[in-house]
Amino acid sequence: MKLFGLTIGKEKPVSFPEFRDIVRLAVRRSEPSARVENNETGLNLTLQGKPTQACNLRNLYLDYSRTPKNRELLIKRWIDTLLTDVPEHGWFDAQITLRPTLKNADYVNQARRTMQKADPPDDLPFEPFVGELGVIVMRDLPGTAVAVTQTQLDAWGVTFQEAMRAGINNMNMLSFPNVTSSLTAGGGKKENQEEVGLVMEGDHLTATWLIIERFRDYITQRLLGDYVVMVPVRNRLVAIRADELGLIGQLQQTNRNYAMQAHTLTGQIFHVSGSQTGGVVTVHNPGLNVEKTTLDANSMFAKGNTAALPTGGIQPHMAGSSSTPGATIKRPGPVDLSAWGGLSESTDDDPPTPLNRGKK
Repeated sequence: MKLFGLTIGKEKPVSFPEFRDIVRLAVRRSEPSARVENNETGLNLTLQGKPTQACNLRNLYLDYSRTPKNRELLIKRWIDTLLTDVPEHGWFDAQITLRPTLKNADYVNQARRTMQKADPPDDLPFEPFVGELGVIVMRDLPGTAVAVTQTQLDAWGVTFQEAMRAGINNMNMLSFPNVTSSLTAGGGKKENQEEVGLVMEGDHLTATWLIIERFRDYITQRLLGDYVVMVPVRNRLVAIRADELGLIGQLQQTNRNYAMQAHTLTGQIFHVSGSQTGGVVTVHNPGLNVEKTTLDANSMFAKGNTAALPTGGIQPHMAGSSSTPGATIKRPGPVDLSAWGGLSESTDDDPPTPLNRGKK
């Protein structure tokens, strides 16, 4: 509560509808010519000369709920990124900005569905990775990452495969993410204890490092064997040695509410085998042996897969080996149509900021 302009006690967050109205007012003050309308998950925003965009405010509201006193700062940062014009790059200039980026099936499906309704229709090319994860290409700009659509590729006169190769080459020239915590056997900090896990947290590309072969080899060599990986959100990657079943279960429990965080990816766990250079990534199933857990054969990131790959949808992972009688395909669950919030997003995660909504 406030008394004579002073806050007494801990400030409590307002309801989502009230917060949405506060954001709408702030947008109108920052951009008087904008047309702003409420929808179920946030706002429909129309800027002059640009198509209407659905701005999902759920992640912004989540950040605000954690620190209500920072409401004005969070809203201002969101508006600053929202109203920033994305530079028009030609292919020569764009190449150095390209990065591969992990996205889940909900993001890709909702993006493609929304873009098909645009005038003219557009599409979001991607490559399947493993499980419910796919890889898109984004332009990594200062403070913002912008998805590369089919229309943009056509304007550049290049294929998606060319853009993906350029993005992977660029990422291979970056430094690995920092290890923020090293997990040791027994949980202590004594000298010469065996390292059984690594926690990496950093920028918006931290989880995406899972697709890079030399990064997977680096983890294999550091943990001295097979390991499992968790990438619940885009800026967090946890690798644990595969024989540490208790620790894996503990981290699973810790990540059970991952969907409540901003920039979520997946609750699935992935097994990385060191049986060959570059590792083999599979969906981890503790009830199956490693040999029976099948890699998504459609993935361009599968070892030795050099065929041109389809971009027609996230491919489900196999629940059993293709040579096993009675093998079945696990279909993806229903798509959450409120989970996707736009093709542009903020790349600032420290301190956490919401998705950059509503901008092409």
